[in-house]
Amino acid sequence: MHNNQAAQDIARETIHDLHGFIQVGMSEKTIAEKCRQLMEAKGSNGWWYHGLPALVLLGSRSTLSISGRDYQPLEDNRVSATDIITIDLSPTLDGWWGDYARAIFIEDGVVAEEDRPRTPLFRQGLEAELHLHARLLEIAVPEMPLDTLYQVMNQEITALGFENLDYRGNLGHTIEAHESERVYIERGSTATFAQLGRPFTFEPQIRALGGNIGFKREDIYYFDADGRLRRL
Repeated sequence: MHNNQAAQDIARETIHDLHGFIQVGMSEKTIAEKCRQLMEAKGSNGWWYHGLPALVLLGSRSTLSISGRDYQPLEDNRVSATDIITIDLSPTLDGWWGDYARAIFIEDGVVAEEDRPRTPLFRQGLEAELHLHARLLEIAVPEMPLDTLYQVMNQEITALGFENLDYRGNLGHTIEAHESERVYIERGSTATFAQLGRPFTFEPQIRALGGNIGFKREDIYYFDADGRLRRL
């Protein structure tokens, strides 16, 4: 098993459990605290991203791209009957990182089944995210410079009628032992995945042009011994 797998499983299972917890009227702060409780109960013993267990953004705040250094969940931002919540989790397990983000959809006052919203606007955003992750698996190779992936994926985002919301303009980063050592999938990065030799995240945060809600989906990827890209 990959060294980061157990930590990533903690994050993945937490998102699953949240689908049975979130209700209309709950605040960002309540949901963020539940994330922490669930991950600790599953064995997480730390948070690699500025000491932040979860970055929870509700409704129009899902378009907000913000560093964990500055983030505070809001008590007065509460779930409505039709809503979106983006949740980005950063557990560690004995120093190994998990890094996993999903959008959770509220329709007619209840949480939609995972990745199965009915609302056209929600479906549009989810399908764009799924397309981008599928394209990553199609085109990424160990010898690819990070700038190339950055350029290709931003072209894909534009072609889909969306925009990249990330405050740094990047699309992901390497998985490291220390937060400050991350290398980003960003403009001008000439390093290749083979040179870096480490797993990486892919996490486009996007919004439809003219839209007022954001979408985010993050997984960890790595190249296997045969040079094939795998999702952790």
